[in-house]
Amino acid sequence: MRRSRNVERGQVTVYAVLLFPLLMLVLALVLAVGTMEGMRTRLRAQIDMAALTATQALDVQSLATGGQPRLMPGAAELLARQYLAQNLAASSSLLAATPAEIAAGAQVSITNEPGIDPITGQANTAPTVSIEIQAPVRVPLLGLAGLGPVVTLDIAGSAAART
Repeated sequence: MRRSRNVERGQVTVYAVLLFPLLMLVLALVLAVGTMEGMRTRLRAQIDMAALTATQALDVQSLATGGQPRLMPGAAELLARQYLAQNLAASSSLLAATPAEIAAGAQVSITNEPGIDPITGQANTAPTVSIEIQAPVRVPLLGLAGLGPVVTLDIAGSAAART
């Protein structure tokens, strides 16, 4: 009887030594995914706010004559890119590119006619500003799993002009 107990001695240590790195890897992946999703949510809010800000570039003469609201495409795009760059600066600690680079590379679509939004694919009935970005985000914990520490998030958002 004593002999069988000696054979089992130390098995808990072996399990702990083998399972601890695996558990740490799973924890690192959970934290990495949480970091990415939190960043995606933050970036989506910033894109939506940039699109909403850009809808302020209304053609005032069209409104003054009783016409339908229309966006001035050049002014709306400029507003969207400026606002996006300013707000991305708040998240720049996790971004692998500068806010100005991300804003400059953003796809901005201004539509004044009803139809299908070219970025989001949704139907729009009012003048709409849509923005899509590719944001490289640093997630250092992915390095523990043998993955690259930078992930590119593709995010889109839009806003419609209302009067």
